[in-house]
Amino acid sequence: MGEIRQASFSGLSFGVSRAGYDRQMLATHWRLGFGVLGICLALQVRAEGQVAIGGDRGYLLGASVVSANGHIGSGVTRYDIKPLWAFQLGPFRVSRSRANSLMRAGRERLETGVSAEFDVFSDWRLGASLRLDNGRSFDGDPEFDGLPDVRSTLRGRVSTGRSFGERWNWSLSLDQDLLGRGGGARLNTGVNYRYPVSPRTNLDFSLGGGWGDARYQRTIYGISTEAAQATGREPYRLGSGWETLRVGAHFETGLSTHWVVFGGLDLSRVLGSTARSPLVGRLVTHGLGVGVAYRSK
Repeated sequence: MGEIRQASFSGLSFGVSRAGYDRQMLATHWRLGFGVLGICLALQVRAEGQVAIGGDRGYLLGASVVSANGHIGSGVTRYDIKPLWAFQLGPFRVSRSRANSLMRAGRERLETGVSAEFDVFSDWRLGASLRLDNGRSFDGDPEFDGLPDVRSTLRGRVSTGRSFGERWNWSLSLDQDLLGRGGGARLNTGVNYRYPVSPRTNLDFSLGGGWGDARYQRTIYGISTEAAQATGREPYRLGSGWETLRVGAHFETGLSTHWVVFGGLDLSRVLGSTARSPLVGRLVTHGLGVGVAYRSK
C-alpha cells in the first residue's frame, strides 16, 4: 500500500498518497519544462533574431468540406465545413488545420497552433507550439450516455524532423497536457513522400503512428471504477502503448499566386489495448476533405 504523506496549512490537514504525489510532481515538471522551453524560444527570437518562423509574413484564409468519423463512440460519419487560417503574431505563427503547409511552396511541415521554428543542422528542424485540444463529449450518443466527458485543455508540443533529399522527410513530435486535465503525453512519428506533379501541384503520401502514455490512454480509452459503477459497465484500465497507425494521401495545387486548392484522404487504425477498449466503436476511420484558400503573398 502506498505511503501517505500528511500536509497541513492554517490548521487544515489532508493526506496525499505517494503515488498521487509523484504524479502531481511529474505533471508539474512537464509543465515547467514546456514553460522554460517557451521562454528560451522567446529569448532566442529577441536576442539573436535567427529564429526562422517559416513562410511569408502574410495571412491565409480558407475553408474545407470534410467527411470524417472517429474511433470513439458510435463512429457515425459527420460532414462539416472547417475554416482554416494562418497569420504572423510578432515572431510567432498562429494557425489552424493544415494552413501552415499551404503558406509556402517548400517541403516543410510546420506546426499548428502558436509556434516558432528554427534550423538546427541544415536538413534538421526543431519546432515548438501550443495547441488547443477540444476534449470529448458523449452527448447525443445514447450507447455511452453517462460516461464522463474529457475536458478541453492546452497542449504544449515540441517536434523535430529531417529531410532526406528533395522528396522524403521524417518527423517526430511529443506533446503534453499543460493544464493537468488528464490529457497525459503523446508521441507521434511518421514519414512523408512528396511527388511534384507539376510546378504548381504536389502529391503527398504519408505513413505514421501515435503512442500515448498511461494517463492519456486511460483518459481517452479507459473506463474508471467510478464511471463503471455509475453506468453499470465493466471497468477498463490500460497502460501506455501504441495508439494508432495512420496513412494519408493529399494534394495541393496553386491556381494562382494567391489561390490554392487542396484535399486528401486519411485512414487511421487503432492498435493493441486501444483497439480492445469498449469505448471504441470503429477500428478503422477515415477523413476525406477538399478545400480552397487565399494567401496574401
